[in-house]
Amino acid sequence: MQQSYKVAIHHGNDYGFVEYDQESKKVKVVLDNAAIRQVVETYLASEHVIRLAGEGLMDFKDVTVRPAESIDNLQAALTRMWEKIGVYVDWSHPVA
Repeated sequence: MQQSYKVAIHHGNDYGFVEYDQESKKVKVVLDNAAIRQVVETYLASEHVIRLAGEGLMDFKDVTVRPAESIDNLQAALTRMWEKIGVYVDWSHPVA
């Protein structure tokens, strides 16, 4: 089983990634821009209420998400990051 999950992020010309360790449930943000890194870290350390799809096409529910609890929670929070703090998640960019 994979213990570490990584996804690329960027803000303007500042590129980095978010890493999640499944075993320790720790989120690490790697980004050279310290100010933006702090914004991302604060966002991912906070609890969020996110409207997620349910069973059907028109079935949505508000879910309280704590990003560090699981990969699913982290991914849900990441999907809203661009809108909330202006940091783009590049899902298709591989991170080694």
